[in-house]
Amino acid sequence: MIPDTETIRARWARVQDNLRADGVDAMVVVKPQNTFYLSGYTPMIYSHPVLVVLPAEGEPVFVLHALRAHSSRTVSRISDIRPYGRWAKEIGPDHWWQVLAEVMAERGLSDARIGVEGEFLPVTYQRRLEHTLPGAAFSDTGQALMRARYVKDAAELESLRVACEIADAGMDAALEAVAARRSEVEVSSAAMRTMQEVWSGRHPDRLAMDFGNLEGGVFNALWAYSLVGDRVPMNSAPPTSRRPVDGEIQWTVIWTAIDGMHAENERSVAVGPLPAERQRAFEALLAIREEVQPYLRPGLTCAEVYEAARESYVRHGYGDYLPGRIGHGLGLGPHEQPSLGPTDDLVLAPGMALTFEPNLRIPSFGGLQHSDSLVITEDGHELLTHTRRDLIQV
Repeated sequence: MIPDTETIRARWARVQDNLRADGVDAMVVVKPQNTFYLSGYTPMIYSHPVLVVLPAEGEPVFVLHALRAHSSRTVSRISDIRPYGRWAKEIGPDHWWQVLAEVMAERGLSDARIGVEGEFLPVTYQRRLEHTLPGAAFSDTGQALMRARYVKDAAELESLRVACEIADAGMDAALEAVAARRSEVEVSSAAMRTMQEVWSGRHPDRLAMDFGNLEGGVFNALWAYSLVGDRVPMNSAPPTSRRPVDGEIQWTVIWTAIDGMHAENERSVAVGPLPAERQRAFEALLAIREEVQPYLRPGLTCAEVYEAARESYVRHGYGDYLPGRIGHGLGLGPHEQPSLGPTDDLVLAPGMALTFEPNLRIPSFGGLQHSDSLVITEDGHELLTHTRRDLIQV
């Protein structure tokens, strides 16, 4: 579901406020998540560069290949669309930088201070920008846009809720498969089959998409993988035919994206009775979660939340196993800013979407982790994933 024009315009205004505060006259945006955020349109495959020119004052311009001209005019909330290249009867200048030069000249921005996404922009693009606009001064304004994305608008939160609903359904299927002692790949497949059914049955008009790159696209982003025992510390390894045995812990990860908005649901499951060391670790992690969760509220910094976690880990005897962070931002990226880590001083505010994922990685047996998606509210937070969070034992 594409956000309406009013929602998209509000996004422009937030970014433009930040650009003016940074003393920037315009921003050239190329990161797929950001061009989607500002336009509501994705070509899915980004083999032809896609650019949004967002001036600090006035309307943005969409620069994309002629192949995408028809679909972008149908979907995009940016009305000024400038194609380059040729596709059937749609003909523009040969290259994107030629169109960019025309746009900047029209807007009186050829010699302006131009912002770019320093953490993303390929070197070849940067060189082409400098050659095309030799009188301009370039600066990294990626954070001006990211700051605007921290607090989610109503359309983003609606999509996130659907993504969480689908993730919960996938986790329910995964837990059933673990109870049946299925392999890693069988658990993963069961979760993904269920998510496809929920998407097509309940939300067929939503986009289960993620963002592509210069070589491919992601047309379906309802993902799952599962790891058993000593494979858990691999963290993001492909699932295999490995099956659990009694006494092991199986960890399943669900990542979904609806309308570009990412959700996360992760659960650890005790397969049969656990040895004492693993039982104690599982119980301690649940206690840590319970003690730290009240700190997920507006007005505290990410670092303060992490410090509360550090103290809890130490109190329960697991200070040597403290992770580098206990959660991260969610949105158009599955792992975006902010980070619930020791050095992030961002103050939590209502509308921020995060994961909450205290975890343990213990070499003697693997590790365990429950992860939930949530949104910060006016007086605390709301958990958006609802799978049981206790010591799950099958």
